[in-house]
Amino acid sequence: MRAEKNQPRPRMGAPGILAALDVGTAKTCCLIAKQEGQGQLRVLGAATQASSGIKNATIVDIDAAAHTIGSVVQRAESRAKQKIDGVITNLAGPHIFAERAQTSVRLGEGPIGTPALKQVIGLSRERTQQDGRHALHFLTLGYSVDQSRGVRDPRGMFGSLLELDTLHISTNSSVFRTLQTAIGRAHLDIDDNVVSPYASGLAVLHEDERDLGVTLIDIGAGSTDIAVFSDGVPVHCCSLPIGSGHITSDIARGLSTPLAFAERLKTLQGSCLASSSDEADLIDLEPIGEWRPGESSHVPRALLVRIIRARMEEIFDMAARSTASNDAHRLAGGAVVLTGGGAQLHGVAELASHILDKRTRIGRPVGVAGLGDHADDPAVSTAVGILQFAKKKMNGGLDNTLLEFKPPSNVMKKLGSLLGIGR
Repeated sequence: MRAEKNQPRPRMGAPGILAALDVGTAKTCCLIAKQEGQGQLRVLGAATQASSGIKNATIVDIDAAAHTIGSVVQRAESRAKQKIDGVITNLAGPHIFAERAQTSVRLGEGPIGTPALKQVIGLSRERTQQDGRHALHFLTLGYSVDQSRGVRDPRGMFGSLLELDTLHISTNSSVFRTLQTAIGRAHLDIDDNVVSPYASGLAVLHEDERDLGVTLIDIGAGSTDIAVFSDGVPVHCCSLPIGSGHITSDIARGLSTPLAFAERLKTLQGSCLASSSDEADLIDLEPIGEWRPGESSHVPRALLVRIIRARMEEIFDMAARSTASNDAHRLAGGAVVLTGGGAQLHGVAELASHILDKRTRIGRPVGVAGLGDHADDPAVSTAVGILQFAKKKMNGGLDNTLLEFKPPSNVMKKLGSLLGIGR
């Protein structure tokens, strides 16, 4: 049972502990982890629960969402034998905004130094701040000196014009405050947050893939989140308003069967690829209401496959269009990695490869021990990536501005204890 709003349960905030909270449309997942030797994270406790109060990656009932969060965190705490007082969480869905910006400053006679970098970065941050938005990430995509592009570190160079290309990722402030309120009602603080496809990319992509160029497609229940990585960071990020939950709804409507049964059909017998036996292979249906005498209660599996394939084709067509209008298509290279719960559908990689005309594989979480039965589960990629994000941020592995920008003090305190700093 969750704690009552007016009776917060005691928390100890044990040093060296990190908690990731993935709040999704279909499920909410909490991972509590501790760093071991050689920098590896080990999950001490994990819990997953069907989400309530969330629709299409947006909280629509705060009390229901808070109840789910409180319940799943308590179960993870019990398994980890640890109490937590804050979580690092994700944001996803239609309220994510990613905008490219170019900022320039005039230079003096001498070599470019740190003051010039501070100036151009400060101006870029000011220009990308918008009312009604909560900033998530400020990523440097490259410097230019006198229009000579591809400069990684301009310090020591000479020129008259310094330019900075950035990607600024933010979310709607009201959406963030709603999530913050729901988590707060479970008596937890938000220590930090990360956009879902960025986190998933850290969990499932190899370093070479992130450097050379790859498209990450995270197929969730309520949305499909996309990030194009190049030179180690996201250069494009967007969200499509459809996901694997829409496939379930299509099956339920198309076959006139309950949603829960449609989900089981999709998971156990669904496929994106047709086979020669599909027309003869009959599927027994669970009816809605009562069947009339003599009415058929089964359909060919081919019908199920056609329903699933139609929606997946739509998702991949939209994914292709989402990168076609900017240079993300050029930077993405020839590889696609699919992850998220929807990536478990049979034949999904083959269908994506056919539509997107790129090498495609299924991305499974790596770099975190102790996941048990979830070790190869694409559905927990975001939660694992949240932990990876926290560790890399503390180590400076996510600061590509060439300057040190300290995270909030509560993050420094928790992550410092995790890495043994300041003891």
